[in-house]
Amino acid sequence: MSEVPVTRPERVLFVHAHPDDETLVSGGTIATLLELGAEVTVLTATRGERGEMLTAELAPLEGDGPRVAAHREGEIAAALAALGGPAHLWLGGAGARPTDLPERRYADSGMQWGPDGRATAADDAPADSLTAADLGEVVDDVRAAIRSTMADAVVSYADDGGYGHPDHVRVHHAARYAARAEEVAFSMIVPADTGQADLTVDVVPVRAKVRAALEQYRSQLTVDPVDPADPTALSWVMPHGERQSAPAVEAFRHDADPVPPAPQTFAEFSPQGKATAVVVSFVLGLVAGGLGSVTHQQTIGTFPIGIFLPTLVVIGLLAGIRLLYRSRVLVVAVWLGIALATTFLLQLVLANAAGYTWMIAPTAVAFVVLVWPDFGDRRRSAGPATTGVASAAPSDTGLSGSAQGRE
Repeated sequence: MSEVPVTRPERVLFVHAHPDDETLVSGGTIATLLELGAEVTVLTATRGERGEMLTAELAPLEGDGPRVAAHREGEIAAALAALGGPAHLWLGGAGARPTDLPERRYADSGMQWGPDGRATAADDAPADSLTAADLGEVVDDVRAAIRSTMADAVVSYADDGGYGHPDHVRVHHAARYAARAEEVAFSMIVPADTGQADLTVDVVPVRAKVRAALEQYRSQLTVDPVDPADPTALSWVMPHGERQSAPAVEAFRHDADPVPPAPQTFAEFSPQGKATAVVVSFVLGLVAGGLGSVTHQQTIGTFPIGIFLPTLVVIGLLAGIRLLYRSRVLVVAVWLGIALATTFLLQLVLANAAGYTWMIAPTAVAFVVLVWPDFGDRRRSAGPATTGVASAAPSDTGLSGSAQGRE
């Protein structure tokens, strides 16, 4: 659930490597969030120029990068419309590139199947490919997309890219670094049956939209016909011949929460922290009171250095604690320490100007410090604005970390 007041639809940025990835692994969640009123943007890193062309009609395009790219641009536009019409950006293009840099394209890096059955880097990745680009540049482009969409949460692959494709792995790292740099939540797509999920989304109610979206990718997969016995079943055949089925839920693991900022005001301390702060403040008061009582009669020539410096210490200690921690409680603790030390060493306080000053000054300073008003909260509230992909839906939708209902 979101921790921010619901004053607008919340915004989620899905970051994917190629056209079709957004539908294959997160299409159900995209469609669900759109139905719930969220603002969803899909950021695609490459145009999948090195993808296979499965049909005889499209086979002549294979190997012709610009023509494949143009065709897959059309496929993803149709697929996103079928999912419900999320906004769409290309990495390095308008809205996903720092404004002081010229726009650029990232080419598909390609892949090959390794001996373990997982994807690995191709031997002939082009110089303008995503994996050949400087990671910092890719991160900056994703950051630009987060800012232009005002995203509250970013979603992308897990660190293995799902099945090892080098473009997927690069997108994971870039999206994760960018989300952390922009201080927004980051969630990773994980298999629903591995026990890794922090959040699952029931995508069966939007199955028809996902089917319609997948059917746009005729160059990349072949969708099986609707099974009359089970209309909600959805499966397809990939280029390498593997048949895959759409799960009933899509699952996500939230990135580790960033280290919370250290408490900066007394009100932000834990109960143990508050008790410790009071004790430390009291001890500081004892030290200041003891030193002042012992030294307040000292002079350098005719200058009363002994009362001047202890009084400055008291002013700095009391005013500093109030300004730094915005706490009257700690001011009182310091003043009590000074008063106790002075009372204990009263025999050292002579009945002269310096002695009278030392008896009155700490109490007078404490009174002034206690009565002045707070001068506004100069610190940011702790914690990120959102807690994960669940936060991308309006908080009255009931989206949560279970598989019940439309999460």
